[in-house]
Amino acid sequence: MAYNLNVNLAGVNGGADYAILSAKNEIYPYADGKRTSDTPIGVKLTLALQNSRLSALVVKFDHDPIPSVEDAQIEAACSACKFLFVRIPDCKVKVYSSSGSGLGMSATAETAELVNQSK
Repeated sequence: MAYNLNVNLAGVNGGADYAILSAKNEIYPYADGKRTSDTPIGVKLTLALQNSRLSALVVKFDHDPIPSVEDAQIEAACSACKFLFVRIPDCKVKVYSSSGSGLGMSATAETAELVNQSK
């Protein structure tokens, strides 16, 4: 039996509404398994959910929600263990089951913002 559940970011991240930003990549259009254009149609942010054993969650956007941050900066921050945290207040996460592969997650949003985690 297949299951579908729709929650927010906090619902899959142990109550935290922010997560570690681990990658940023452009999204390109595909048809029949082949890229149809070199013009990006969006951006995806990959998050590591710190309150969920660093499970990965990819959040797709139809635009770049944090244009001031490049993937190279994210990579450097992760390498130095000085993580960038991002809050995605309107994140819609779909948790689903599929035969053979267990649970999966996909997400979309319109906004994202960097969060200062200094205490």
